Amino acid sequence: MSGFLTDKIRLGIGFILIAVAIGLFVYGWMERSVGSPFNQIWMLAIFSLLGAMVQLQKIGGGQKRSRKKGE
Repeated sequence: MSGFLTDKIRLGIGFILIAVAIGLFVYGWMERSVGSPFNQIWMLAIFSLLGAMVQLQKIGGGQKRSRKKGE
């Protein structure tokens, strides 16, 4: 299952989740200015940022290449 998504797809998912998190944060800020002291929108923004970080970290964590002894 680890080879299911390619790096380009993971990068796209990561950028989409970052854009969603920014949009949700702005929407939560507007809700706060109306008078809601705390809302679940900011928690959703945090979770989408965490999801984006996981996707972006998996891009750089490829398989280790074995070195030869002579190198």
